[in-house]
Amino acid sequence: MVSETRVKIWCWDYIKRIAIYKDKLAVQLPEWIIIYAVSPDDPFDMKYKATKKISKKLDCDMLFVLSKHLIASKGKTIQLFNFNGVVEWEWILDTDVTYMKVMGGAPGREGIILSLISGAILKIFVDNAFPV
Repeated sequence: MVSETRVKIWCWDYIKRIAIYKDKLAVQLPEWIIIYAVSPDDPFDMKYKATKKISKKLDCDMLFVLSKHLIASKGKTIQLFNFNGVVEWEWILDTDVTYMKVMGGAPGREGIILSLISGAILKIFVDNAFPV
């Protein structure tokens, strides 16, 4: 996005959601999720290469990709997946999530800020089981 160039990535299926974080791009298709990454040699090259393919049907409202994880939110539940498709954490909140934003952080320790329908605002770190 910084270089203002266009890139065409062929997925050959209906795209449900996309998520972008730094050098990662996650594309959710009906039957699986494909994780793309930019070449580490030149981050402005914009040549995405498929690095992982997760064969999992996810039913979610929001999808986020981080440096080492995927986050899927559906109603009151937030799930943290690694790039192999295994659930590492699951947070079940009091009310539904209305908004989420990735704050960033060290790779594997990113933080997410989210708001709930009840008006509560929480901060979740992907390496901690307890929201703040």
